Amino acid sequence: MVAVSVRPPTSTHHHVRSKITPTSTLHRSLGLDSCSKAPRIRLKIFDESISLGFNCKHSTVINGVCLHCDRQMASDYGIRFDYIFDGLRLTLDEISRLKVANSNKLFAQKKLHLVLDLDHTLLHSKAFKKLTPDELYLKKQTDSNTSDGSLFVLDDAYLVKLRPFVRTFLKEASSMFEIYVCSMGSRYYVKKVAEFLDPEGKYFDSRFIAREDFKEKSKKNLDLVLGQECGTIIVDDTKSVWSDHLDNLITVQKYNYFTDRHQNCKAFAEMKTDEIESEGELRNVLEILTRIHRLFFDGLIKDIRCLPFKIFF
Repeated sequence: MVAVSVRPPTSTHHHVRSKITPTSTLHRSLGLDSCSKAPRIRLKIFDESISLGFNCKHSTVINGVCLHCDRQMASDYGIRFDYIFDGLRLTLDEISRLKVANSNKLFAQKKLHLVLDLDHTLLHSKAFKKLTPDELYLKKQTDSNTSDGSLFVLDDAYLVKLRPFVRTFLKEASSMFEIYVCSMGSRYYVKKVAEFLDPEGKYFDSRFIAREDFKEKSKKNLDLVLGQECGTIIVDDTKSVWSDHLDNLITVQKYNYFTDRHQNCKAFAEMKTDEIESEGELRNVLEILTRIHRLFFDGLIKDIRCLPFKIFF
């Protein structure tokens, strides 16, 4: 039997334990109870279990040290979950347990899992130096208010344009789904542009899976999503990167606000226009997500992968 208890670090590992204090994000993600007054929180087996010869499985390791028993582990031990907590590694068995536990918790709340791409799906960004002469006017039309603007400057080097309807999309989707961002961009970039999409931090928490998290740089997967695939939907503009999860995927039309060398027509920016919110891709996707959510929780389907998403378009 497992219980959550609080105790100070042992003197032997004091220098290590000071670096691995779990945050509230770690507590939520791993199913631990948070305790704001305690400097450190760890899982501990009841004393009577230890006396019977408990064998720790080292399921959760932070900065090379088992969170349960303080044992030092190999540097390549487990699977990296740095997006949740820097230095966090989990065993395959623990990942499987957490996927089931988290899905069951969400299903009880009538929620599913939603994995969203960023670039060309929710927004489009372009470096200043690559703007065409017909796009330079945009540098004078950027927004400073992240709560209701749509065109922003990133690091004095990039323009970031949010896709029309994206704020309503995220607000409505968050009531039905736990949302992850999954992008081939760097973690720094992903977190920065997410601030434009979610300035109050209401939708994503720390669920930002970036290119540093992938073993294959041209392929995405659901390995790091702490939810069962039967209840996980992906929305992305690029089908090829999800070759292992096509049954979970809703492919959307690319959002190209700025000029793209692969386009044969003028971009929205050059024509000084944009997608129409009432007819845009994200509104259509939200309708599909709502229907899938209803089918799942009305008990008409038990696995979203049985649905050919293309029939909804």
